[in-house]
Amino acid sequence: MKRRNQKSSHRRERIDYSHAESYEYHKPVFLDKCLEFLAINEDGIYVDGTLGGGGHSSEILRRLGKNGRLLAFDKDTMAIEYCHSKFADELVKGENSRLILLNECFSEACSIERLRGKVNGILLDLGVSSRQLDDSHRGFSYRSESPLNLRFASDGITAEELLNTADERQIERLLREYGEEPFAKSIARRISQRRRAFPIRSTTDLRQIVEESVPQTQLFKALSRTFQAVRIAVNDELGVLNKILSNAVPILAPHGRIVVISYHSLEDRIVKNNFRDFSSKKYSDEPLPRLIRMPELKILTPKPIEPDEAEILSNPRSRSAKLRVAEKIDPDEVN
Repeated sequence: MKRRNQKSSHRRERIDYSHAESYEYHKPVFLDKCLEFLAINEDGIYVDGTLGGGGHSSEILRRLGKNGRLLAFDKDTMAIEYCHSKFADELVKGENSRLILLNECFSEACSIERLRGKVNGILLDLGVSSRQLDDSHRGFSYRSESPLNLRFASDGITAEELLNTADERQIERLLREYGEEPFAKSIARRISQRRRAFPIRSTTDLRQIVEESVPQTQLFKALSRTFQAVRIAVNDELGVLNKILSNAVPILAPHGRIVVISYHSLEDRIVKNNFRDFSSKKYSDEPLPRLIRMPELKILTPKPIEPDEAEILSNPRSRSAKLRVAEKIDPDEVN
C-alpha cells in the first residue's frame, strides 16, 4: 500500500511539474519539437494551417522579428474570433502586424501567388481541438447531448443531414473506411432502421444506436471510431489533407519545412505517402519511362515521432499524436 501511494504521489508531481502554462483553448501538442523543426528565421514567412487556439502560433510569433510574417488559417469562425482577442496587441498594428488571421481552409494558401517559393515553414496540427470537443453545440463529443453538427466551418452538410439522407451502404462504407470500425455493418443497419421511425438529430441519438449495435466491451472504442468517421466525412478531412500536401511544396522556399501532427492512422498514412512521393524521383508511364520530376522533399523523420511519457502526462491529447517533418530541396543544390 505504501509503495502504491508513493507511485501515485510521484505521478501527480510529474503532471504538475510539466503543466507549466495554462492554456484556455487547448495545450499545443509537440510544441518544443515543432519549434525545433521549424527552425524559425526571425525574418521568415510562416504558415500555421490549423490555428485553433493559437498555441503554436503564439510561440512562432515570439520568435519572429519585425520583418517576419505569420499567416494563420482556420475554417472555424470561433477559433478566429478567439485569436483576434488573443493577439489583439499584434493585430492592432495594421499593415505592420506580423500576424495575418484568415478564416479559410489552409488549402487556400497554396493558391496565393505572392507566397510561391517564399514560405520558410508550414505547420499543420490536424484533428479536433479541446475547445471544439468541449463545445456543447458542435456535436464533436459523444459524452454530451448536442445537435449532430460536427462541422469545422459554418457551411456544408451537417452530420445530422448526412446520417438521415445517405443510404445504408454509404454509411457502412464511411464507418469502415474513416473509422476502421469492425461493426460498421451493424451500426449502419441500425441507423437505417432508426431513422425510418424518427430522424437522428442529436449526439445522444447516435450514441444510443452504437450502444444497440456493438458488444458492451467494444462500446467506447466503437463510439470514438463512429464519431471520428462521421466527422471526417462531414468535413472531407482526408480529401482536404491530400489537397494541402499535394499543393504545399510550390509555396515552400528552398530548405523550407513542413511539419505535420496527425492523430490517427488514416491521416498519418496520407502524410507518409505524400512525403514519400515528393521525396522520390518520378517517371512517366511510357513503355520507356523517362524522368519527369526530381525529388522535391527530404524527409527529416524516417519514422514518425511519438510523444514520450512526460508529454502524455502533461497533455493527454497528445497520446495518439505522430509528428512527421520534411524539408524542401533546393533545386540549385541537386547534382
